[in-house]
Amino acid sequence: MKILVIATKFLGDLIVSTPGLKHLRQKYPQAEIVLLVRSEYENVLKNNPNVNRIISFDFSIRNKKLLERISAELSFWKKIRKEKFDVVISLQPGDRIAFLALVSGAKIRIAPRKQAFNFLFNVLVDVEEDSISYLEYYNRLISAFTNEPINYKTEFFISKGNENSAEEFLRSNNLGKDESLIVIHPGASEPTKIWQSENFAELIGKILSINKTKVLLIAGPKEENIVKDIFEKVKSKNVFFYNSQDVNLTAALMKRGRLFISNDTGTRHLAVALKIPVIALMPDDNQNCWNFYDESDNHFVITGKRFFPEGESPYLGDISAEDVFTKLKNILSL
Repeated sequence: MKILVIATKFLGDLIVSTPGLKHLRQKYPQAEIVLLVRSEYENVLKNNPNVNRIISFDFSIRNKKLLERISAELSFWKKIRKEKFDVVISLQPGDRIAFLALVSGAKIRIAPRKQAFNFLFNVLVDVEEDSISYLEYYNRLISAFTNEPINYKTEFFISKGNENSAEEFLRSNNLGKDESLIVIHPGASEPTKIWQSENFAELIGKILSINKTKVLLIAGPKEENIVKDIFEKVKSKNVFFYNSQDVNLTAALMKRGRLFISNDTGTRHLAVALKIPVIALMPDDNQNCWNFYDESDNHFVITGKRFFPEGESPYLGDISAEDVFTKLKNILSL
């Protein structure tokens, strides 16, 4: 059997889909499971043993001229058609995905019911984005094929090469194993989920008061300015900066940390999958869909409010540095 799982959203979504992928592998150990992702996330699950292959699609083709776009789209459709999939499971709705599923020739085509071209699928699931937790959402779509509940937790696999690269980075920055490392990712996909840089700077100042403790700041794509702003505010030889180019190396560095702190972003899910204690700073109106972990997962939430000041950038507020530092000390039993 050959199964195509279409997952064309972002880092956090891919991590949250891993229980379903493991379930597919356990249910169909001899199947070839192929994952279709955005080209910029091609390497995220490359070490996951429950996936045989990854196919990527470059969504930037939408910016090409009409004839170039049509040519690229048709070429990709032909590629999928040649694969001769038996099953297609789409974890997202979408016009392009619906036609791709039909073109694949798969006899079983599964997708959310609520979408314009749902008649191109033959198994429709009554789940809707932003209405239930995304963990349940993805699990229910995959369960529609297996007819069994999914009970696995998220997971992420780090290669030995990435572990070695992380060790080299830490050695080059004089971060010894006898020191406690706190890893912080201060970015997010939108401004209303980002705690302000002065708050992170104040928190880091408190963290550095703990004996033999250092801080590693991680910048995701297009977040370098946020991290550099914090870096400049702190000005400490015990604060280090890593500009993430590879999520797998980022994961290996995070794994070396004693605790991870982030806004509501994909690395939060990565930390849980890696079984690292994480403090997540989240908007209080974003809990139903995205706060599906609990303290047994070493996931600790501090909620704030979205602020929209006139003439200024929106931000996540109503969380003090002292609140976060107190939570940190409790988690680490300091």
